[in-house]
Amino acid sequence: MVDKYATFKANGTLNLRLIKGLHFIPKDAIQVDEDLWQRLINETDGIWTLGSDGAITKSALPVIEPDYAAVERQWRDGEIESTRWLRERHRDQLDLSLPTTLTTVQFTELLDYLQLLRDWPQAPKFPNQEHRPVAPEWLADQRN
Repeated sequence: MVDKYATFKANGTLNLRLIKGLHFIPKDAIQVDEDLWQRLINETDGIWTLGSDGAITKSALPVIEPDYAAVERQWRDGEIESTRWLRERHRDQLDLSLPTTLTTVQFTELLDYLQLLRDWPQAPKFPNQEHRPVAPEWLADQRN
């Protein structure tokens, strides 16, 4: 039987799994039997810790809730950025006295949509994705 060891960080969580003859075994390494070794290797659905009593136990992984507000802000920022060119093109065409690609109604709808996006984080239903500002239907054709 090959001697197997585990080392733990200062906070008590599993650091390394080591095999004598294959790895350098530090003085603070703890020898583990084959059953525990197999669990340390295969059971990655928790956090292995060394207790003050010397017992090695596994606890559940912490539940991490998604930051929905950050996700929605990122989506909103992407929407604003993806339409910037359209707004700038329209304004440039006006400044150059050229015919505009967007109609006056479309440009107003675009500006209204951008304002809704800017206001989205303060909306009562934020960050519920079902209540995101809705883009004008014609905008999808402009993005292709």
